[in-house]
Amino acid sequence: MKLIRTARAAWLVLAMVAAPAFAVPLMDLRAEDLVPMAAEFRKSLHLNPNQQTLWAKVESQSKTLLRERKARRERLQEATRAGLQTQTVELRELQAGLEAEQATTASEDRQLREWWLGVNDALDDSQRQAAAKFLVDQLVRVEGGPGGARPSGGEGGHRPPPGARGSPGGPGRGM
Repeated sequence: MKLIRTARAAWLVLAMVAAPAFAVPLMDLRAEDLVPMAAEFRKSLHLNPNQQTLWAKVESQSKTLLRERKARRERLQEATRAGLQTQTVELRELQAGLEAEQATTASEDRQLREWWLGVNDALDDSQRQAAAKFLVDQLVRVEGGPGGARPSGGEGGHRPPPGARGSPGGPGRGM
């Protein structure tokens, strides 16, 4: 069993590394994008009652964490905006808020991974395979492909312009 999991993990890593140039980078996969997809994906797994209970608990915890993160980032955004409008603005002081948000986000991301890895541990082999395929599908989205595949950016793409809320250059991602 351990060998099978190791082989699957190796396969997943190989799939990510061998992905075409148009793949979504691993570091661009965000909980904010994946958690909303969980409810629909859950249906395809045909979970048993114990798995359903665990899934519902983790999904609820994840949504609560992400809701709190969004509210915290909105407060940081407003505080930063207000700070930038003062006569005696000191950019180094504003940086402290960004660094604190980055540290909190990193900790939350670790927590989210642990919660969802716990769900993964409760799945059977075929369900784990489906979960791995789901993640690979998220990593390998063809630009402008069929079925509403998400473009990798640019005009008409999914991502907002750099510096916009929630974008890679937005709050929590550095200045």
